[in-house]
Amino acid sequence: MNFATDRDIPREHLRDLPKSDLAIICLMIANPPIPDTSDYYLDNLLSNFLAVGSFGNTNNQSNLVQCIPFQKNTTIVLTNGQISPGIWYIGYFNGLGPARTQSKMISRGRALSVSTSITVEGCPTSALWGPYCNQTIETIGCSQFSRYNNSRDLLGLTINTRKILKTKENTRRTSFLSRSNHPIGHQLESNSTSVVGVENLITCAISNDSLCLRQGDIKFYFLDIVNQALQFEITAANFRLSQSASLICYLRCNALPQRDLHDYSGDISSAPLVIKLPNIGRWYIAIEILNKTQMRNTTAPMLDTICFSFDWQVTGCLNGKTGTDCLWEAYVLQRVPKRNPSVPFESYYVPTDERALLEYSHFSLEKFLTNSSFEQFAWTYFFLDVPQGSAGALIHVQLKSDKELNYELYSKYGGLPSNDSWDYYASRTSSSNGSVFYSLQNSTDSDMDLSIFYAKEGTWCFGVKHPNYTSNSQTYMSISLQGCHRNCNQKGVCHASVDESGLTFYSFCTCDRDHGGFDCSDELVSPNVHFIFIKRNVANVRMKFFDHLNINMCYVWAL
Repeated sequence: MNFATDRDIPREHLRDLPKSDLAIICLMIANPPIPDTSDYYLDNLLSNFLAVGSFGNTNNQSNLVQCIPFQKNTTIVLTNGQISPGIWYIGYFNGLGPARTQSKMISRGRALSVSTSITVEGCPTSALWGPYCNQTIETIGCSQFSRYNNSRDLLGLTINTRKILKTKENTRRTSFLSRSNHPIGHQLESNSTSVVGVENLITCAISNDSLCLRQGDIKFYFLDIVNQALQFEITAANFRLSQSASLICYLRCNALPQRDLHDYSGDISSAPLVIKLPNIGRWYIAIEILNKTQMRNTTAPMLDTICFSFDWQVTGCLNGKTGTDCLWEAYVLQRVPKRNPSVPFESYYVPTDERALLEYSHFSLEKFLTNSSFEQFAWTYFFLDVPQGSAGALIHVQLKSDKELNYELYSKYGGLPSNDSWDYYASRTSSSNGSVFYSLQNSTDSDMDLSIFYAKEGTWCFGVKHPNYTSNSQTYMSISLQGCHRNCNQKGVCHASVDESGLTFYSFCTCDRDHGGFDCSDELVSPNVHFIFIKRNVANVRMKFFDHLNINMCYVWAL
């Protein structure tokens, strides 16, 4: 990506610029970027840029806004290890921090002229990779019935399932055979009625049933997870390795894994590699043979070719359940567009259940909570979809109760949130602060109000962690897709526009002459300053008027 501008500031002078004069370029995948204007972030940005002249050692651009100062001629090169598939947004920002936008008497400085050239180099198909497109990424076939043996993903598969029902008295098993995607149950034995676990099992394997590698070789595979899964497990079999060799597996979601850049890794020659609650998306797997002796001694002999096979097992839940043991309730929320919206994507979400009404933008939370006595706390999950073209919106979530809130709220994009894995978190006493994309405001003991700015398109999950005991409180939950945060705090007007491609709507605030910032929450000019300004101008007018009349008089003007 090549960027050019008519502004030329030497790199060594960047630190001397005030925020209002600093121009930057920001990159973000899946949603428009919002630059962090804190002193800490900008100091690190300038230090990194002055040291290396680019993004530095940043490996993965998928979860963070990456910004660099805008120079006269700027070139950004991202390798395939830094690129995830999807929509990338580029933002130009000429001046950072809150600014007055309405007064015609304000000079905002010099305009910035920008030209952009972007070239994307890739292989003709997703099954090829490498600098010369001569290396392959093979699909993993999911072995179900014969007509599905070559399927590369989990869509449209007829699934062999097993349903496990556990109680304190005994264990009951029900096997399922799938016919036209409608499971039919056959009860084997039963003297109990308590259902606590449901599993949906899919087993996949490499298409040729075996894989042969030599030392230094690496093979890539991929498989798509299109629905929420509990875990997947990779197991190697039918191999013979020396004591000094290991069969190493690397995993990464939505990008090719490398030795020093991956989400998960493990030695599958000694134990299976298990990933709990994987994200929805395309998972890439890389396998190689590592010789510990050769890693320490470059003169060690090469290994002979080693052949092996591996299985990929994906486990999920049925019947509206989720969680590591399929204990927790999960609901899909339906998006209902608002009537006469101020921005095109405004809508709210309610469960597709008779316990919630489409005409109301909120629903009673207690009606949907998981009822379980196995642990001190239970989880209830709500899934929603941010539609295409709405990445410039915000997700607004509110909990209102007639008593003190005893709930914790976790959110995650593309996956199931938990105590250990989440994107944003909020409770009555604390929250995940520090992100420019997240706001928790005006919360009380009985009210929780949070917003996620410029939410990524795709599947979001909100998990409510709550005590297992029955509560007699009445809590209403509302989840909506909105334009501007808090409607610009009534200090400005919310506008909707489209990006330069015309494919994505985004919203922004135009603040009044006294306020600025992302949501017009920063007071730039106080009413007292306006009062002084007006009186001073009145005084000047009167003095000039009296001079014109040549009247000799004396007066005192008090400010």
